[in-house]
Formats: sequence, structure tokens, C-alpha cells
Amino acid sequence: MKRWPSILLLVLAVACFWFSGVQQARLLELRRAHRLTPGDPLENAPPLVAFTTVALGGFRGVIADILWVRSSTLQDEGKYFELVQLADWITKLEPQFPEVWAFQAWNLAYNISVLFNTPEDRWRWVRSGISLLRDQGLRYNPAEAQLYRELGWLFQHKIGADYDQAHAYYKQQWAGEMMRIFPGPRPDFARLLPEPADETAAETDLHLRRDYKLDPSVMREVDERYGPLDWRLPQAHAIY
Repeated sequence: MKRWPSILLLVLAVACFWFSGVQQARLLELRRAHRLTPGDPLENAPPLVAFTTVALGGFRGVIADILWVRSSTLQDEGKYFELVQLADWITKLEPQFPEVWAFQAWNLAYNISVLFNTPEDRWRWVRSGISLLRDQGLRYNPAEAQLYRELGWLFQHKIGADYDQAHAYYKQQWAGEMMRIFPGPRPDFARLLPEPADETAAETDLHLRRDYKLDPSVMREVDERYGPLDWRLPQAHAIY
């Protein structure tokens, strides 16, 4: 007879778990309807990111918090190289956490780059910080103004200003990248828009959109409003 209370409690627990599972879908719909969910489910995410966001569920936030505390300690200790791997893990766990993308890009472009003596090595890390924000951070957080600001700051301050000893090399390298896509100070918007007029214009359009996430129509709008701009210079990309 003493076993019956235990059996009843076990049955009640199973029933509660079943009921919570049934209600989960409805609760998720309510969270999205009232905008209580930080973001929509990730689409076309790399397998590792998709796995961690689904398999770990809410526990990934706890793990990310622990790693974030550890990263703050490494920052205070000046262990910037260790921060690279740690921040990468955090972005895999919480890809829609914009602060860590900004933190990681700053670490690459500012903290790590200045540890090297040659302009070539410094530029590689600065370029990595730009690519991280533009190609990954904004991919998962397209509406986060903070990341756009950070990206613009890298162009305006890190490349466009003269505070870094290798700033002239950065400007030269960026201008070279742009000149491999279009000759002169700006693309030929008349040939690009509304549709590429020929094969060369189509290739230019492809490179701008795919490799640099630049929309030629927005470029022309910015150019008409604030220009004419020289798109070989980092300042134009900071405005964009």
C-alpha cells in the first residue's frame, strides 16, 4: 500500500511532462507574436551553429555566459589570442548575440593586429575583423545597428584615420581590392543599374554583392546624397 503514493506521483510527473510538451508549440507561437523571442530560427546556418542552437536549447545561454565571463578575464590579462577561440565558441552558441561579434571584431582589428610589426600581418588581422562583422555577424543580426556602427568605425577609424602606424598600407590594400572590381573612383552605375548592361558589368555587380555585401543601388543613393564619393577610400564604405 505504501507504494501507491510513489506510483501516483510518478504518473503525475509523466503527465506533467507530456502536457508541457503539448503546450510548447503554442507557447513558442505566443513568444513570436509578442516579440519575446530575440530572433527567428536561423536559416541556412552552418551545421555546427544549427546543431548547438537546436540540440543545446536554453542551456547554450548558460554555457555562453560562463565563456563570456572567462573572456572578460582573458581581456584583463591581455591574452588576446586565447580570446579569438573563446569568442568563436560563444558566437557558435549564441549567433544572435551582437555584443560578442562586436567584441571579437574589435579584438582582431585592434588588440591582435598591433602585436605584429609588419604591415602585412597587421592588415590580415584588421581585414579579418571587417570580414567577421560583415560576412558573419550581420548575417545573423541584419537589424542590429550596433554592428553596422562597429563596421563603419573600423573603416573610418582603423583604416581611414592615421592613428595606426600601418594606416597607409591599409588604405593601399583596400583601394587595391576595389580597383580590381571597378576602375576609377566609383563603379559605373549607369551600366550596373537597373540591370547590368553587359558581362563586365554583371561580373562587377556579382563581386560587389557576393564578396563585399555592397548593393549597387544603395551605393548610388549614398553617392548622390553625400558625394560624389571615391569608393576606393575607406571613408565611403564607412558612410555606406
